[in-house]
Amino acid sequence: MQRSTVASLLRSTQAYCGQLCEKYTFDHGIAYHCNRYPAIGEINLLREVILPPRGTLNDAFGQTERWFAERGLFCHRWAPADGDLPPQWEEFLLARNFRRRVYAAMIAVRWPEPYRNPDIRVLPARALRAAFRDTFLNDEFPNAPLARRLLAETYEERLNDPQFESFVALVRNVPAGRAALFQVGDFARVMDINVLPAFRDQEVERALLSQVLVLAKRLAMRNVCAQVQADDPRRHGWLEAAGFIDDGSITEFERDPPASNNPTGGSPSS
Repeated sequence: MQRSTVASLLRSTQAYCGQLCEKYTFDHGIAYHCNRYPAIGEINLLREVILPPRGTLNDAFGQTERWFAERGLFCHRWAPADGDLPPQWEEFLLARNFRRRVYAAMIAVRWPEPYRNPDIRVLPARALRAAFRDTFLNDEFPNAPLARRLLAETYEERLNDPQFESFVALVRNVPAGRAALFQVGDFARVMDINVLPAFRDQEVERALLSQVLVLAKRLAMRNVCAQVQADDPRRHGWLEAAGFIDDGSITEFERDPPASNNPTGGSPSS
């Protein structure tokens, strides 16, 4: 099962980048880029990285750096084609100010019971765009309002894709969190689980995940996957409680751009 879950997540990430990005193929990977949002790391990156069939690691790295720089962009992340990189690549990137990020690949093995709470309403984000934008007022970038605004804009654009169904949770009519289901072929991925700090003890995440998984079940998705940072026990716990188990891992490498080009105070996480 492990390879299938990891492969499904990697395939969904390609489709996710394709919603907003253009792409360019190198011998050693695919550059995804979006000139409208140069500071957002999840849409300005190199994916499907493999050992270069010709040349050296230095050649591949230099080619990528030049390509992004010529377009006034910055390559925030390198993501390997199969979820992991050979040791020589890892050493090479870590020596160039990249950080290693490990994500748990998770798959749903049971459907949770529908959750109902009269104080929590979960509604489609397309109908509540102002409330959806408000959910980005979170603690991920507490000192970076521009980062929150730009990230909100990218996600609001995604609402136009019928395969990307986002939901907003309201607690007594106050925006409290969001989550999404992204359909890719016959499987789906739970994404963008975010509950505002003031509501994290009120089972908002349970209501959101219940709504997302009810939709996945109704759509008869063959598998439902999720990806969460291995060092984020809170989100990992939410998914476990909703019926997910670990099934492999994915490694990526990211770095911050120069301070003059970094309104986010750091690259947003997946």
